[in-house]
Amino acid sequence: MRIADASKESLAESKPFAAPVVTEIAPAGKFYPAEDYHQDYYQKNPLRYKFYRFNCGRDQRLAELWSVKS
Repeated sequence: MRIADASKESLAESKPFAAPVVTEIAPAGKFYPAEDYHQDYYQKNPLRYKFYRFNCGRDQRLAELWSVKS
């Protein structure tokens, strides 16, 4: 939690986005490990994973948010 708070504060100071970061940082709850077939999915199913990554739009959104603006 300490690291997450520091990261959020660092973002607030550097102001990389037009709006403030308002993500809530809450204490972690109980953790349940995923089943074995979920572990290293990107390595076990590289084509399906690449298809998912491209089609979900996450990579494009991250590039849009974090790209260097001139």
